[in-house]
Formats: sequence, structure tokens, C-alpha cells
Amino acid sequence: MKNKKIIWTALPFLAGAIFGISLLGLLSFTGQSKLQGADPAITRITVADAHTYFQNYFKKATPYTSIMKGFTIDKAGLTAMNTILGATPSAAGFRVYFGTDASGAGLWIICGVDSNGSDMTGNIYGTNTHPPSPCPPNCDLNSPISQ
Repeated sequence: MKNKKIIWTALPFLAGAIFGISLLGLLSFTGQSKLQGADPAITRITVADAHTYFQNYFKKATPYTSIMKGFTIDKAGLTAMNTILGATPSAAGFRVYFGTDASGAGLWIICGVDSNGSDMTGNIYGTNTHPPSPCPPNCDLNSPISQ
């Protein structure tokens, strides 16, 4: 009788443990991770696409005759950089190229850079949530940083 009481006491615990492990296992293999570029604001692109976008931009770009003070990196750009860093921890930094897609919209082309300053082209991302715009002309004129 004592053995049956132990079994009935342990059965709910064992069932819960099996259910919990099964649920954890199921959730571990479903969905996309941020490190896989799951953010809809960024798109993984090929070297060929990056080259085409850059050439589209470069053909129509006007020469920049002012000292560039900086530019804004929006959340999508930061997400792309974090995604690249997650996939390629050896990246020493990032390079942002300007590009233009087939519809004429401006975009950023973001890739990792190795310790020698060379582009790491295994994970390249494009984002057009905040079209590239240097400062000037798009500056915070009241910023204490640039006063």
C-alpha cells in the first residue's frame, strides 16, 4: 500500500517534469532568433545585391563638399550591427555604405569589418527605415556636442 502512495505522489511531479522538458524542447527549435535577422526592418542581402545598391547610389550621388560631422544610426542599423556581431564575434567594427534600391529608395548597406579594416562579407544587411543622411545638412543645430 505504501508503494502505491509513493507512486501516486510522484506521478504528478514526473508528468509535470516530462511536460516541462517537452515544452522547453519544442520552444527551443521554433521561431527565429534576432541573431538570424528576424527583425523585419533589416534584410540580409548578398554581396551582389550590396554591390548593385552601392553602384545605384554612386552613379547619382552628388559630391559632398562639406565636412561631415556625423550621421544618425537608427534602431534598424543598430539591430543589423548586433546581428552581424552575434553571427561573427570576430568583427572588430562595422562599415556602413550608402545605397539605392531598385525603386530609388535610399538604404544602408552594413557589414562587419575585421581587425585589418577589410569588409567581412559573410553577413551583409540592408535597411531603409531611416534613409542615409549625413550631418550636415541633417543635424541637431542645438546640440551641445557640435556647438
